[in-house]
Amino acid sequence: MKKKRNKKRISLIIIGLILAAIISLGIYAGCFIANKLNNINIEEIDTSNLSTNEELYEQVSDSITRKEFENIKTFALFGIDSQDSMIGRSDTIIIVSVNYNNKSVKMISIPRDTYVSVSGHGKTKINHAYAYGGASLALKTINENFGLDITEYVSIDFTGLIHIINKIGGIEMNITKDEMNYINEHSYECGYSITGRATKKVTSYGTVLLDGEQAITHSRNRTTGEGSDFARAEHQRDVLQKIMDKFTKMGTSKLLDMSDTILKEVKTNINVMDYVGKLTDVVLNSSTYFGNITSIQIPSTEYGKGQMINGGYYFVADSEKMKEEMIDYIYKK
Repeated sequence: MKKKRNKKRISLIIIGLILAAIISLGIYAGCFIANKLNNINIEEIDTSNLSTNEELYEQVSDSITRKEFENIKTFALFGIDSQDSMIGRSDTIIIVSVNYNNKSVKMISIPRDTYVSVSGHGKTKINHAYAYGGASLALKTINENFGLDITEYVSIDFTGLIHIINKIGGIEMNITKDEMNYINEHSYECGYSITGRATKKVTSYGTVLLDGEQAITHSRNRTTGEGSDFARAEHQRDVLQKIMDKFTKMGTSKLLDMSDTILKEVKTNINVMDYVGKLTDVVLNSSTYFGNITSIQIPSTEYGKGQMINGGYYFVADSEKMKEEMIDYIYKK
């Protein structure tokens, strides 16, 4: 099986932290907000043809009230791998659900090889949808195959994450000897060749401080541990958690110091000013929100498996089960 590209899920959640910090300061500095938000690339899309599930509330009304339902905001995060042979393919797809009722965040990773129907293109991998029709077709594909009503997205091509990790002084990770060897073997191609910095070796295992190039290399590792793309997803979640730990301990000024670089990498159709109240709540209760982040993969290996179809690898799952699990996880658990 071909080596797969790095998923960008590590970097995407940082955007929310920075936007939240910017909005919270808006109470005192409206012009400052405007200048910061000008760095975001706004891309309007036609939301009238996204195949949103208009009956979604009725499907979950036995578990939550209408007000509680409306207090759960869900959007899609797309990590775009510009180094991929198929330019514009969404190498990472994460559904992020922010629950303002209990101040929690859920992150649902959709495997990029998931076999789904893409309007106008038949059955194929879900990550092809973005390349075929941008964010609009990607959102439509998610809604049609998972029974959701998502109309907002954030996309990012974020090789610059390496520089951000370096800027915050690296992150401490607990790695095995095999993982140390993998980092040392692949860190040039995965990181140092991008930044042009001198290659550094990890000289020990256990709890070690990794720089950005080494951390990104670790997040790509699918050959140690269970030796699968799911194992790599675990590595990525570990890296994400360490970044989150460091960001939540930073002061607002340090976050804003890095905001220009990060926000310039973002493309979105979200009108951030519509979320002033919500984001302010996130800032005021950041320890609660970011202490209640959970993640899951849907569809799971319990009802899905890899298959070769017409010479290509796909992750094939029961379509009704993956719809049910997605809706239950966001709205009923």
